[in-house]
Amino acid sequence: MARRKQKHYIVEQVPIVDTSNQGKGIGRKDDFVVFVDKAVPGDLVDVKVTGKVKKVPMGVIEKMIQPSEDRVEATCEHFGDCGGCKIQNLSYEKQLFYKEKQVTDALQRIGHLEIGESRAIVGCDSPFNYRNKVEFTFSNREWVPADQLAKGEKIDWNGALGFHVARFYDKVIEIKECHLHLPIINEIRNEVGRFTLANEMAYYDIREHTGYFRNLLFRNSEGSDELAMVVLVNEEDPTLVKQLFAHLEPMFPQITSYMWIVNTKYNDSYSELEPQVWKGPSFITEHLGEWKFRVSPTSFFQTNTTQAKRLYDIVRDFVGEKTQTIYDLYCGAGSIGIYLNDLAEKIVGVEYVESSVQDAYANCKLNGLEHLSFYAGNLKDILSESFVEKEGRPNVIVTDPPRAGMDAPVVAQLLKIEAPRIVYVSCNPATQARDIALLAEKYDVKIIQPVDMFPQTSHVENVALLELR
Repeated sequence: MARRKQKHYIVEQVPIVDTSNQGKGIGRKDDFVVFVDKAVPGDLVDVKVTGKVKKVPMGVIEKMIQPSEDRVEATCEHFGDCGGCKIQNLSYEKQLFYKEKQVTDALQRIGHLEIGESRAIVGCDSPFNYRNKVEFTFSNREWVPADQLAKGEKIDWNGALGFHVARFYDKVIEIKECHLHLPIINEIRNEVGRFTLANEMAYYDIREHTGYFRNLLFRNSEGSDELAMVVLVNEEDPTLVKQLFAHLEPMFPQITSYMWIVNTKYNDSYSELEPQVWKGPSFITEHLGEWKFRVSPTSFFQTNTTQAKRLYDIVRDFVGEKTQTIYDLYCGAGSIGIYLNDLAEKIVGVEYVESSVQDAYANCKLNGLEHLSFYAGNLKDILSESFVEKEGRPNVIVTDPPRAGMDAPVVAQLLKIEAPRIVYVSCNPATQARDIALLAEKYDVKIIQPVDMFPQTSHVENVALLELR
């Protein structure tokens, strides 16, 4: 083995034995462990170590000695450069295997939890073209892959409209075709890029906080064939974005809504900002089973509609028979609560984004439901003893937090409330394991059910049923 004191060094014949939750192959040789870009379990490779993250060596494949039998040709030409589909070169069957393993490893190794029943992961029938939401970034600095530079071809350094490069917040790669969303979105995005550059419309400079166009967002409805296009701009003047919309409208009748959002902040978050409508409704209407949902640009809604229904069916199963009161925490636009509405006399949702709560009430009206109520604000402030006294102690708590998991004060309050059942939906098994380890003071993990919501990526959803001892 090479000397490890060197900054860059080669380690020969490293077997890749697993995948990480960031989609890297995990190589192990004797006592040496390295995380390797684009490597899949079963590969035997020479690794070039390029650095460390939290004292763990990171590397790239220097030489492929023996490829894994589970390795497949990546569909996307941008694979490995954009920050998205990290495991597209792994067969889908094995993607499911390692995602299921990721869930159980997190709960058992991080949470040190005993699991009553581990159910097999629910895979996706369509591992491509499944996303109902996608967001692109405008950048005045285009990032070009090294192999393209090496060809010596002429490059127009005019800016990029695409995805962030893996590991770099300030670098954007021009995307010609993405396979995770509707194909028509590729055509629209490419025309947006052509038109804006041809007319010398300024792209955003993340370092200088200058330029006009910042982000391009699409949301589509699987149930009603609606497609909303939203452009985020860095200035109050809507002249340029309206020019863009007027250019696109006769070309793409598939677009049913045109909106823009003014974001003059230094960060890309926009959940609290108000969309402005050029034409069409200010939302799309999605369907899950018999229920309809109004989804605005700033609202949370599961990005894989087909798998969302399967996910919510699992939640229904874990909730069980009809009960008195359900709390729906981190409720977004109220989708889970509405899907469960016939399982409780009363459902109370809490969500920190005000516009999502507005959508939740609109969704209840849309479905003729009156026994659901919603609160907007930080859960650690809202979920107090007085709140429980007012709304009633829940028989079941359903919680679906963001990737960061639940705040410690929220977990502490759940322990005080002592609901007989907690159904914990998570898109991050590591933070879910951390939270459940705290809840294990009073709760047992009865069942876990992984669901693949995001094929080709390393992300996995998991539903855990906890019961009070």
